[in-house]
Amino acid sequence: MTVPVLVTLEFTDAHLERLRAVSDDVDVVRIPARTAEEVADALNARPETEVLYAARVPAWWEDHWAVRWIQFHWAGVDHVDFDAVPAHVRLTTASGVHAVVLAEHTLALLLALWRHVPRMLAFQSRHEWPEGRWRLFSAPLLRGRTVGILGYGSIGREVARVLHALGMEVLAYKRNPARKRDTGFALPGVGDPEGAIPRAYYGPGQLHRMLALCDVVVNVLPATAETEELMDADAFAAMRPGSLFINIGRGKTVDERALVEALRHGPLAAAGLDVFTEEPLPAESPLWELENVILSPHVGGFFHEYDDVCVELFSQNLARYVAGRPLLNEVNRSAGY
Repeated sequence: MTVPVLVTLEFTDAHLERLRAVSDDVDVVRIPARTAEEVADALNARPETEVLYAARVPAWWEDHWAVRWIQFHWAGVDHVDFDAVPAHVRLTTASGVHAVVLAEHTLALLLALWRHVPRMLAFQSRHEWPEGRWRLFSAPLLRGRTVGILGYGSIGREVARVLHALGMEVLAYKRNPARKRDTGFALPGVGDPEGAIPRAYYGPGQLHRMLALCDVVVNVLPATAETEELMDADAFAAMRPGSLFINIGRGKTVDERALVEALRHGPLAAAGLDVFTEEPLPAESPLWELENVILSPHVGGFFHEYDDVCVELFSQNLARYVAGRPLLNEVNRSAGY
């Protein structure tokens, strides 16, 4: 029996051929749709669709739509109203697609902060060769330092692999620390699928204990009811004096007022931030003015080959769906990701 597949992203013809090559039992059609309303129009044009690939889904559901599975173009689903999508519709994410690029972005922020690159650029802008260069620019080696990773999914595991290769000791915080193995999508050679890199795992109720051991904390947590403002004033107070904080997860997991205070008065030495509570970051936010902060406008996950990797993930999942096998990155609606 043929499986009708509707792709609402502007994938290339080569991408579509890659999907059609998965099985003779799939019928892949492309109808580009950017908004939730346009996706609804596309489904009305092709109501027999069984598999939907989309970046957005309608905020309502029509009884005549035959969709059984939605593959999202993004890793996060905090923008999805689960109540608007019938419970029988399976949801999968693009988790794992961003692992390499966000690990690279983390490394860029970390090295820039650790090696005082903003200070270098400030002197460069003034055409000034500073006196007291040892005092201004000397930094301890990252090798041997401890990094704590909040959220040990596909991104956190690739961050761990990269930083461990630099000689850093890794600690991991996750919702269920007993589940060390990753069964989601990953490119070959990427991440830590068996969960072997961290020296120790920490779970809910143990966050502050882990933070106190870290020279660097990298936040990769999703936005859920359990993680909202998890990094609050008490969490920042638990961190080591002179430590660094990097957030590439979700802005809502951080109390930004507490973050600003920790950057102004300690214990934080600096922060690298790609995500914020409100985006775009309001012009009046004090984060813009802090000299010990590097801001990137939620671009850490951008890379040229994004659609190529998404098609690879969708191809693998489509083959699993046709064969009746478990899907990669299936959303746990109760957990929110």
